[in-house]
Amino acid sequence: MLRRVLLVVMATVVSYVLTACSGYILYTISEGRSEAHLALMVRFLFNPLIALAVGVLVGLLSSDHPALTSVVGLTPWALMLRGPGRGRSVAGLVAWLGGMLVYFALGAVAAAFAWRLRHKSAD
Repeated sequence: MLRRVLLVVMATVVSYVLTACSGYILYTISEGRSEAHLALMVRFLFNPLIALAVGVLVGLLSSDHPALTSVVGLTPWALMLRGPGRGRSVAGLVAWLGGMLVYFALGAVAAAFAWRLRHKSAD
């Protein structure tokens, strides 16, 4: 149980650290790019890569239930993505929930695959 709690905390911390690193990378490559282009890079490149990286890390370190642990660890990060500046429309909320579910699915699948690979090689 303690291991799972530590994995959830680690997944949350790693997701925030990777977000900060991706912000720095975007800052360094932002010259000559529009804000819309950078936003698309965040949404379709950096955020899925963060979810995948956290999922793989949890899958490699988990002893059981890696997908659930990954989803719980990614939840604070995914909630942070909403931000205070977003509109409160129903369509905006549905789009945000859809994106959140995609990130959860990516993290869970990556965790499950990494867990299987680790346990298959141990057999």
